[in-house]
Amino acid sequence: MDLSSIDGLVPASTLSTATSASTGDELGKDAFLKLLTTQLQYQDPLNPMSNEEFVAQLAQFSSLEQLQTLTTGMESLYMVNMSMNNAAMTNLIGKDVVATGDAFSYSGAGEETLHYDAAADTASTTLTITDADGVVVWSGDIGALAEGDGTYAWDGKDLNGAQCPEGEYTFSFDATDADGNAVAVDSRIVGTVEAMDLSTGSPLLEVDGVTIELSQILSVEETQP
Repeated sequence: MDLSSIDGLVPASTLSTATSASTGDELGKDAFLKLLTTQLQYQDPLNPMSNEEFVAQLAQFSSLEQLQTLTTGMESLYMVNMSMNNAAMTNLIGKDVVATGDAFSYSGAGEETLHYDAAADTASTTLTITDADGVVVWSGDIGALAEGDGTYAWDGKDLNGAQCPEGEYTFSFDATDADGNAVAVDSRIVGTVEAMDLSTGSPLLEVDGVTIELSQILSVEETQP
């Protein structure tokens, strides 16, 4: 709506009241209608608003109201859709999943099975394990790996042979083939979905003590009895 046609004709206090319903750069339909009626009230009797201009402003008001109604409807639809999706996601609880990621939760006793996916056969592979503070607790050559999915059993000991405490750890691989070329070996998180957090709007899953995002999941399987 063109405010220049009422600038100077409408008292500042009246114009301020008419625009009080609008915040920022957005003009609500109530403020729009208030401005339109105020413009009519204070228009110059010797130079009244033309019918074409009045109809055009009414059309603007109608379009604004329709857009606001559409926006409200879309927001409601989004909330319903999100609720349905969240409800559907809860079906993952109890399922076995394979996901991208390099984190694992160690109990502080016994071995820990680490999963990986090798892009090709490797001739030499170094495994590095770090704690929650980013400190390397163990690193060593674990030999050749076959292409594809595989596992390695870490004994839970640090570089000095001492038992590592319970906590959160990460692991990574550095591998080469027989010709000395680098081979990608990706860490994997494999386990059962134990819980799901929907409070952030984007589902967060807890898999064997590790929190992952839904987008990290590569595959889902029924939990074996």
